Amino acid sequence: MSWVETEAIAIILDVGPGMTEAPPGVETALQASVTAIGRILQRKMFSQCKDEIALILFGTDGTSNDLADDESYLHVTLARPLGPVSWELLEYVQNDITPSNTSGDFVDALIVAVDHLVKAVQGKRRIGSKRVVLFSNFCGKFADDQLDDIIASMVEVDINLDIIGPSLDEEDDDDDDDDDDDEPKPGPSNGHVKAKSPQQRAGEQMARHLLNKVKGDNFSFSQALPALSYFQSRQVRSAAWKCQLDIGSNLHIPICLYCRVKEMKPNTFKNVYAKDADAKIERLRTHHLNDDAETEIESSDVIQGHRYGSTLVPFSKDDKEAMKYKTVKCFTLLCFASADTVPRHLLMGDGTWLCVAEKGDEAAAVALSALINAMYELNSVAIVRRVYCANAQVHVGCLMPYIKADYECLIYNELPFVEDIRQFTFRSLPLSEENTAARQKLAPTDEQLKLMDQLIDSMDLTSAIKDEDGDTSEALKPKETFNPYLQRLYQCLQHRALNPDEPLPALSDVITSCLQIPATVEVQCRATLEKMKDKFKLELVAKEKKEETAENVFKSRSYPCDPDIVLPFISENDDKPPEKKAKIENDDLKGGLADLVKVKEVGTASPVDDFKELISRKDEDLFETACEMIQKRITQLVTDSFGSQSYPKAMDCLKALREASVKNSEPNIFNEFMIKLKDELRKTGRTDFWHDIVHEKLTLISKLDSEESKVTQQESDNFLLTADDGKSTEQEITTQDDADDLIAVFCNLQLAFYQYILILHYHYVWQKTGLCVVIH
Repeated sequence: MSWVETEAIAIILDVGPGMTEAPPGVETALQASVTAIGRILQRKMFSQCKDEIALILFGTDGTSNDLADDESYLHVTLARPLGPVSWELLEYVQNDITPSNTSGDFVDALIVAVDHLVKAVQGKRRIGSKRVVLFSNFCGKFADDQLDDIIASMVEVDINLDIIGPSLDEEDDDDDDDDDDDEPKPGPSNGHVKAKSPQQRAGEQMARHLLNKVKGDNFSFSQALPALSYFQSRQVRSAAWKCQLDIGSNLHIPICLYCRVKEMKPNTFKNVYAKDADAKIERLRTHHLNDDAETEIESSDVIQGHRYGSTLVPFSKDDKEAMKYKTVKCFTLLCFASADTVPRHLLMGDGTWLCVAEKGDEAAAVALSALINAMYELNSVAIVRRVYCANAQVHVGCLMPYIKADYECLIYNELPFVEDIRQFTFRSLPLSEENTAARQKLAPTDEQLKLMDQLIDSMDLTSAIKDEDGDTSEALKPKETFNPYLQRLYQCLQHRALNPDEPLPALSDVITSCLQIPATVEVQCRATLEKMKDKFKLELVAKEKKEETAENVFKSRSYPCDPDIVLPFISENDDKPPEKKAKIENDDLKGGLADLVKVKEVGTASPVDDFKELISRKDEDLFETACEMIQKRITQLVTDSFGSQSYPKAMDCLKALREASVKNSEPNIFNEFMIKLKDELRKTGRTDFWHDIVHEKLTLISKLDSEESKVTQQESDNFLLTADDGKSTEQEITTQDDADDLIAVFCNLQLAFYQYILILHYHYVWQKTGLCVVIH
């Protein structure tokens, strides 16, 4: 496999008058060249590669290069010597390159670029390759007397050549030899068709000859600009991880693991590109106590701790090392398994590794090759245990055979442990026979399932692109599709660096095209989607909203009454059977006056439900207000209670307040109220309710219950003890006889009042409907 090496690149740009000729409203060749060079620099910068770039301009008014004299290599300027990509170079390309009225010789510029590359890379061992990129439309004059020397030099020092400008296809000049006149011929240049001059056709012919000799490449602007619009991921050279593949106790194969692909993670921007290259970036980290003064402490006085209940247990580095699992470097085969038992979704890790035999070890290569071919024939994979180095984390991985025409290897991917797997169970569709008839109505028909299969087939990306010959190819190939998030991130960073005072730009066309549905897929899906509209009916079910009047609310209510009271309805015509009672829907049961008004306070009817309703409204933040309301309601229920009648409701409110205080990490609200309530019960003589609190063991919220509490567990336990003798006040409440008599009287009064209300209600019904009410 090939490794990414640092490259030395010389960019040659033609700034002569021929590069500025274009019809009105059409981008000139110089503008397209500047855009392309800017994108090259951006790609190099954001991918954090170590490539070095030199910029050479020809066709300039002045001359500045090492080979220039009074007669040769004129109007060629070395604008930037070979060096790393910087913001200064990018700003120079974007803002400082201006066209001139002087034509330059692209052959002279090539000689200057080759000479500069050869001299600049001397002594730099990390430079692996050299490249010259020429931007020109060949409208200027040139001399070809040194062409053979250029070709020999580039072949000798192994310099690659790329020409970006007009298309240099052979068929463009098939008829050159037949034309004796100097009439210009039409040809493509910079994305539009314009007349080519004889000088330009001669320059293109020379460039084509040069590319054939040095085996270079040619790209038009329409080809180069879209390709350069993508920001490349960082490419680094993978170092070999050497180890032995242990198969049993007697077979050991020396192998090397190379990282083939790894997850691209954007820069954390802790260290960023600074315009001042000499600027020193320093980091300062301090530790402070969580007190009012935020006292600073030394880093040496800080130690990690783990909470055990309310206690913080210190855990030093020595403790970590003592308890750490001891491992040794290894790559051990655990077992072989069928490839079907390792589905793709179980492959983990942030990268994929290639396992090959150690370089130069012929016996290891033969042994590993035999293993690869045997696994391939048996459709098997190998489960291995991998430890990167001594005392490192243990990983379990899978080795899969991979055989190509020119090489073979094992592909390594990590596998999850049991703790890493999350099983999610989803409800099945109503298709089985066990489902009820009501749910079977929701099951899709065979025709609907067939349409869904057609939709999936029409969205197939493996054959979504068709060329002029009708051949299909895959759309959105992983190797050619870049992460749109990173593309947008780098676009914004580049714009903000060059234009700090301007707002961020709109989404570029290149990123937008990645998010668009391929045209072929969209056309294929259209017919199927139209059929699905007819077969999958979507109907808007509008629920009829009844007018909430008193008559609608109360007409469906049933009122309980004493068994001794019989309230039959007698029709005017006794011969007719009585009408059936209307069925009460579930929604009607939810009705009533309580649903007509939004809960605004904790009432006496259902205080716990009102309290929970208020604190559930996260957008209004009513927790403290609701706690104050329920505290007042508890006090009212206990104080106004007739005997112990309202005590159970008050106790439920108290439990709800405690539960909510713990859940919302506000224990002080409950603790402060309990202290006040204890004192108030003693003053008002309601000690019997305090006995109920002790019996329920409803004490203060301690630190074990909530970390925010200031009450210790001992203080919480002692809270239920009396201050006199320290004994528990938990005891049975003896009810007095006079209290029983009073409760009985109250119940009889309440029943009589309820009967009176019923008589009034049915009297009203009789007046409205003419029905007779008989009361026994």
